[in-house]
Amino acid sequence: MVGEQTEETKPINITLVPVAHISKKSARLVRETIELEKPKLVGLELCRERLEGLIKNQDRHMDLGMMFTHPTSGILFVAQQLLGKWWNIKPGGEMMAALRAAGDTATPVALLDKPIRLIAKDIEKIPLREKIGLIFSGGISPLPKKATLSDLMKPEVLNLLLAKMKKDFPVSYKVFVDSRNRYMLRKLLAHKPESAVVVVGAAHVPGIMELAKKSEQKINLKVVEG
Repeated sequence: MVGEQTEETKPINITLVPVAHISKKSARLVRETIELEKPKLVGLELCRERLEGLIKNQDRHMDLGMMFTHPTSGILFVAQQLLGKWWNIKPGGEMMAALRAAGDTATPVALLDKPIRLIAKDIEKIPLREKIGLIFSGGISPLPKKATLSDLMKPEVLNLLLAKMKKDFPVSYKVFVDSRNRYMLRKLLAHKPESAVVVVGAAHVPGIMELAKKSEQKINLKVVEG
């Protein structure tokens, strides 16, 4: 029949949920979105190793071997743990909320992110000057030190931050943002879901949206505002 949609041409409906990995508000938003949208698939910015760590400890973990072989990753890991304590929430709380909501609604879950050990190897390829810039020179934030998590989640702020990172720290941008955006979208589309709620860090949203527009697959994409 003319105009009939096949599995190849039928659009995939994707709802992106931008989260801060140490935000209680993000955890609530994730659950509410999954319950409202009733997707056929829930996609998470996790790999199997990180998922196992969350389920076992309800916290991210890094073994000592990785700490020694990939010291930069170890530093970033410790920094996230300290931020979680400051904001009184365990890193990964929003992912646990997504897992629980998916379980309650009997929705399949897809782990979309690059394996943590591959990311750690990529981090070690970042030039020393970029590592020093990111860790010790005030990093990339265009905001004052008293900025809140809500400030950092604003799209206009994220766009400024990502543009600055791409300009000043191009290899770091590719490792932390661009390569993972491509990996996650490619893996999601491989599942060929009719609809999906995808939970990712807010910094990944602009890039995934841009890649979705350029994709050969027809994608209806919307972003949840917290």
